Amino acid sequence: MTNNTWIEDWFKKCEEFEIKPWEWDFKQSYAKKSIKTTSPIKLMLEYKIGKLKEIGVCNSTRKTGSKADCDKEPSSIYDVLWSTDKVIRGETMNSFITTFNHSILKSSYSVEEFEKIGILIDNSLTKQYAKLISHDFNKFDLIADRIEEFKKFATFTHCIGNFTVLPHWMNSGRYLFSQDYWDITMYSLFEFFLPLGCWKKFVERYFLQPYVNNDEEWTVSEFWKGHFAGIGNYNQLKPQNEQELSEYLHKVNLRIEERGKWIIKKICEELKLQHFTFYDELKDRQIRFSNEMI
Repeated sequence: MTNNTWIEDWFKKCEEFEIKPWEWDFKQSYAKKSIKTTSPIKLMLEYKIGKLKEIGVCNSTRKTGSKADCDKEPSSIYDVLWSTDKVIRGETMNSFITTFNHSILKSSYSVEEFEKIGILIDNSLTKQYAKLISHDFNKFDLIADRIEEFKKFATFTHCIGNFTVLPHWMNSGRYLFSQDYWDITMYSLFEFFLPLGCWKKFVERYFLQPYVNNDEEWTVSEFWKGHFAGIGNYNQLKPQNEQELSEYLHKVNLRIEERGKWIIKKICEELKLQHFTFYDELKDRQIRFSNEMI
């Protein structure tokens, strides 16, 4: 199957499922039936512990379960826009799990709730997701007070607007440095590329305008004030209070959606696929910079 055929078939599935391509959750690759009515948070936890074991819709890797990897599924899109190989591959930009785990642990009554459901606080929370999957997240106030934003982020994490391509070796090191907060990654790349005179070309090539300000140097925009000051301190990179958490969830969802719409617009125009209904929403659109967004 060619890249063009895979993408056109995917667009047809988007219309069949009544989901706009920039809102398509690639965890659908591991479920035959529509995941539209499934709790996005529950689905994310099941994905992380390898419970999604079906060859689902538009699964291009033919992998499932513990080998499932959402950001590898739309390789046809990467190949049209940027190209991939054994060195360059798809990666997820912003991590849901980092902020979700942190918010669970920092919620007011997390210790008491953990005792009720048998979670060991000194062990990795991610490895105990099976005990959280059917749990009522309303018991964790930092999640409950922002449940709709967390649900949206759980979906958007594996949407096309949160995927990019990176050298194969970079992702592991990027997590240790940035905790997978994309503004931190962008800040490090800004410091590296700006003196070389290629920063703006890099931003334009990978459609990263939503993460930078439309000023003279295209400076990187923080997810919240003082975020860059936390570089070098593992725990300081995560939201330190409710205001920072709310600001992060709002901004990350907005940026993923903005970039996703632009990616789909470019794909439609590159492959002459403007006949799809969803393109009408995109045809007059220009990508926005961070300081041009609410």
